[in-house]
Amino acid sequence: MTGPAEFKPATVALIWERDGGRCAKCGAFLVWERRGPGPGGWSLHHREDRGAGGVKRASRGRVQSRAYLALAANGVLLCGDGVAGCHGEITRNEVPARLGFRVARIGIRRPVDVPLLHALHGWVRLDNEGGYEPADEPEEVECAA
Repeated sequence: MTGPAEFKPATVALIWERDGGRCAKCGAFLVWERRGPGPGGWSLHHREDRGAGGVKRASRGRVQSRAYLALAANGVLLCGDGVAGCHGEITRNEVPARLGFRVARIGIRRPVDVPLLHALHGWVRLDNEGGYEPADEPEEVECAA
């Protein structure tokens, strides 16, 4: 069973298909069976971070306010595992926010609203169905929000 902000297997498959089995940042070819840490490993990056402690399940009868964190627009394939590779670079904030790999948790804009510079597709807006549409490169002012 997946947690409230973890990507379900069907969503992982959508993201894999959209990203062409390649790292969204550097374009490196990835191998499905190598998910996880280690040489040639890959992982899914949450563009809007789940935050320390994760996301709690909604109480009975309530809606999870951050359920969008587990949708396709919030995920990209990256080489590495959050410590190494492109995923590590993004986690360590070595990649400029304006490239769209990190979406601020303050809630002004959701991942579907923030353009991403994708290694294969160029500037795009990702959707929650596993697709994307072309987008203009954002202005610096836009990225600050």
